[in-house]
Amino acid sequence: MKRLFVLIWLLLFAASGMSAQKTVFENVKIRRHRSVEKRVLVDKLGTLTFDDSARKLTFKGDAGDNVDVRYDDVEKAVSEVTTHMRGGVPRAVAFVEIPFGAIAGSVIAGAHVNSHWLFLRYRSGSVEVPVLIKMPQAISEQIVSKASAVFGARMEVTNFPEKAADIKLDNLKGLKSKQVVKVDEKNHPLPETKSDKATVVVVCPTLAAYGASSGADFRLFADDEVVAVNRLGTYSFAYLDPGKHRLISQAENANGFEMDLEAGREYFFLQNTFASGLSAVETVLSRNSPELVEYLVEGSYFSDWKPKEKKKKQ
Repeated sequence: MKRLFVLIWLLLFAASGMSAQKTVFENVKIRRHRSVEKRVLVDKLGTLTFDDSARKLTFKGDAGDNVDVRYDDVEKAVSEVTTHMRGGVPRAVAFVEIPFGAIAGSVIAGAHVNSHWLFLRYRSGSVEVPVLIKMPQAISEQIVSKASAVFGARMEVTNFPEKAADIKLDNLKGLKSKQVVKVDEKNHPLPETKSDKATVVVVCPTLAAYGASSGADFRLFADDEVVAVNRLGTYSFAYLDPGKHRLISQAENANGFEMDLEAGREYFFLQNTFASGLSAVETVLSRNSPELVEYLVEGSYFSDWKPKEKKKKQ
C-alpha cells in the first residue's frame, strides 16, 4: 500500500511539473484572412500556450485555427500597441469594432482604446509563415514578458518617436483638390524600394468584412499634396523625395507629424479611423512596424486612386 501511495505521489508530482512548464493565456484572438477566397481580415478567439518543456508555442482557436510552432523556428516576434478611439452612437445600435478605430454602441463617446499585438514570423520548411495575435489588454504585459523571455533578441517591442497632432483643415492648401478612388479587389500590387526615393506605405484597416472598401475617403498628404487615398480596408503607397515632410491623414479632421525620409528606405503607416455617429469619418496617423503594416496590407484591397480631371470649359 505504501508503495502505491508513493507511486501516486510521484505521478502527481510529475504531472504538476509538466503543468508548471506551460503558460496559458485565454481569450486571445488570431487575426487572419476570412477564407481562402476572401482577403479581408477577421478576429477569431482562442488560447495561446507557451510550452517550455516541449519548447513550443501553440494557438488553439474556437473556429479551428491552430498554430503549432517550435520556439527555435520563430525568426522574429514584434510587440506593438496601436491607439484608436471608440465613438458613441445611440444605445440601440449594436457594437461593431473597427481595429484602430471603432463604431460602437458605447455610451463612452471618445474614450481611448488600445489594441495590443504580437506578430510572429516562423519558418515551416522552406516557407515563412506570419501570424498576428491580438492580446487582451489586461494580460498583454504578461504575454509580452513571456515572449521576450522565450525569443530573446528575436523579440522587438515597437515604439516610434513620431507623435501625431491635430492640424487645422484650413492649413492644408490642397484640401479642395479632388480625387477618384477605384478599389481593386482583384489585383494586389506591392511597392518597391527605389534608390532615389523614400517609399511610403499606408493602410486604412477594417475588421468587419462587409465594411471593406466602403465609407469615406481618407487622404494622406505629404506637405500640401495628396499622395495616397484610402477607404476602410484598403492600402496605397507613394514614392517621395528624401528630406523632411509633413505627413497628414485627413478626413473630416486632419492629423499628422513631421519626419525626415531617407532615399532607399521604406516607411509604414496606419490611417487609424474612428467614428462620429454611425460612420468612421475621423482619422489619426501613426507610424508602425513593417511587420504589422505588411500583414494588414495582405488583408486589404488596393486603392487605385487618381486625381480627378477638371472639366474643360466649352
